[in-house]
Amino acid sequence: MDENESLVELLEDVLGDHGLHYPNRGQISFNCPVCDDDRNKSNLEVNYFTNVYKCWSCSESEGTHGSLGKLFDKYGNKKPKVQLPKEYKLFKDVNPRYPIRQQAINYLYNRGISDYMIEKYQIGFCDNGSHSGRIIIPSYSAKGELNYYIGRSWDPYTKAKYRNPEAEKEKIIFWENLIDWNKDIYLVEGAFDGIFLENSIPMLGKHMSELLFESIYNKAKGDIIICLDADAWVNAVKLYHELNGGVLWGRIKIIKLPDDKDVCDLKGEINDYYIEIRD
Repeated sequence: MDENESLVELLEDVLGDHGLHYPNRGQISFNCPVCDDDRNKSNLEVNYFTNVYKCWSCSESEGTHGSLGKLFDKYGNKKPKVQLPKEYKLFKDVNPRYPIRQQAINYLYNRGISDYMIEKYQIGFCDNGSHSGRIIIPSYSAKGELNYYIGRSWDPYTKAKYRNPEAEKEKIIFWENLIDWNKDIYLVEGAFDGIFLENSIPMLGKHMSELLFESIYNKAKGDIIICLDADAWVNAVKLYHELNGGVLWGRIKIIKLPDDKDVCDLKGEINDYYIEIRD
């Protein structure tokens, strides 16, 4: 990778996906971080040959012009990259007889998680550091870049079950790199639910982000199946009504879990729990 390609990647880290790009002129455009709206797309232009930038909409009123050094100083710290804990280890890379590895993998087995699932979702663990004693489930963007991870303690007596990164969950789609938008999609609350359902998206909570809603509305070609925990039935019904309209009309399904069952308990019986909602 040459210097210019590295600079473009750095600009994408700060400003997001680029618009028009002319490598022979070193000219590339982005949505302005100050005045971006539906009318002003890709209105900020960068020339990385001369190391300057300018927004053609708000440069005079907001001062959005100058050197790239100024741009990075002003906006570069607003999108910190998510990084896995440095102690994160894949199970396949650790001696099976290592006691802490045995504790971690036994926790997963007891939850019904198989070796195939562990490998598919690149589930690992930490044996020391700030995430010591935690299972790590990473998530990657459509570009294959880490965008989030779940850090779940396997100690049943811990007061802090989860230690996740300080990142804006509403601005990412969990397991985006694994989603097949042409197939049916399951919406679940957490990663430990999604592991058991093919082509699932963990919402990381009971509510859907605007980004996920727009992505589903514009990209999904199959049915959308809502499968939240039993205590979130009201949230599930609300989500059903939010989604069941426009191009998604008639393609939203909902599953009602019994109080004594989790997603992992469904196994091959998931069809038994569909509920018909009357609008």
